[in-house]
Amino acid sequence: SVITFLNKLAARFPDKEFSTLAYLYTMNPPKHVKPLPNVNIMLCDIDCDREVTLTENASGKEFVKAMEGWSKITNNIFVWDYGINFDNYLAPFPNFHILQDNIRLFKKNHATMHFSQIAGSWGGDFAELRAYLVSKLMWNPEANVDSLMQHFLHGYYGEAAPHLYQYIKVMEGALIGSGQRLWIYDSPVSHKYGMLKPALMRRYNHLFDLAEKAVATDPDFLKRVQRARLPIQYSELEIARTETEKDLADINKKLDLFEERVKEFQVPTLNERSNSPIDYCKLYRERYMPQKENSLALGAKVTYITPPTGKYAALGKTALVDGLFGGATFVDSWIGWEGTDGAFVIDLGETKEIHSVETDFLHQIGAWILFPLKVVYSYTDDGEHYTHWKTIDLPEERTGEVKFRGVKAESVEPVKARYVKVEVTGTKECPTWHYGVGHPSWFFIDEVIIK
Repeated sequence: SVITFLNKLAARFPDKEFSTLAYLYTMNPPKHVKPLPNVNIMLCDIDCDREVTLTENASGKEFVKAMEGWSKITNNIFVWDYGINFDNYLAPFPNFHILQDNIRLFKKNHATMHFSQIAGSWGGDFAELRAYLVSKLMWNPEANVDSLMQHFLHGYYGEAAPHLYQYIKVMEGALIGSGQRLWIYDSPVSHKYGMLKPALMRRYNHLFDLAEKAVATDPDFLKRVQRARLPIQYSELEIARTETEKDLADINKKLDLFEERVKEFQVPTLNERSNSPIDYCKLYRERYMPQKENSLALGAKVTYITPPTGKYAALGKTALVDGLFGGATFVDSWIGWEGTDGAFVIDLGETKEIHSVETDFLHQIGAWILFPLKVVYSYTDDGEHYTHWKTIDLPEERTGEVKFRGVKAESVEPVKARYVKVEVTGTKECPTWHYGVGHPSWFFIDEVIIK
């Protein structure tokens, strides 16, 4: 339908060129219509993983199949490629080894234009090197990538170059060896047992120590090396918040240094949602450092009335009561419900005096995750006859920033209860102002806190 419509416009205005996205549901070419020569197809590979080239994994092969289909019916293709973590610009993204083969693939299949959304933002993972390599490969897809990388590293980082080159290569091998996918909406936490496991993190930090030492007398090179180190520092903090046992003094030291550096280098954002790294440091201290009083819900039994969606039903048996708060990416510690309300019961094991119950929610508009409309808390001692505690209506949130919201019921005088019921009314569908209007929306909870 899209191509049929554009062909009519293109025929009416033959001196104009019309471009359309072949994106998500329009990625695959039509079977019974061909775009006119002045209809440009902007083909997007947003759903593809990046640990290997597009010809090597299932998600990439789906895209290649679509690209080959388009190349049979048009020579007017513009490829929109993605190559950085949009939820975490300041996270390592070792994909240099796939750039050349992918660009060769685009050229082979009649792409004459290419937009590589790969550099992230200022302070992101090797943003300058990525922009340089892709620009060179657009001019000449057969260029020697290793020579280009060495040339840039020596020119931009001076005597630190050999150590940074080794860092890039060690991480590349670690990613492939881990078998873990690399995708554009992920968290460093996904790689805590793979390319970011403790032994490798020690190796990376050692290489950066050597790199900084090598350029210690040159302020410009030193600052560039320190800026390139930010993704490792950020990953250390992100992984530390998922650990139940924490060295608070060490975390505070690393957090202070990270905050100092992002201020010095004026890093504008952590992600495409414009979340400030300065705000992240403040949030980290408030949200992820252990509280003085532990939740009574830690390790409690969770019974669902309306279970979470898909894999989250099993994960939620422990993740809702493990004492760990989720980050700005929904892939770690969060439990989600899609297109439905949610309800569950927390069993404290015995009757206890409680003053408050709180559930923590995520707002991530780009992933169609919205705050719920309402939360209802009730409690009982016998598991059958519940007493209503509190109903909380939540205001609508439309900001593009990732946000968290605790929804709390509390009483000055304690209530006696063994079971606490949580009932959540979700939006269920993306509202009219959202670009996913009419499609199922999510709400996510990472923790239930009872005190």
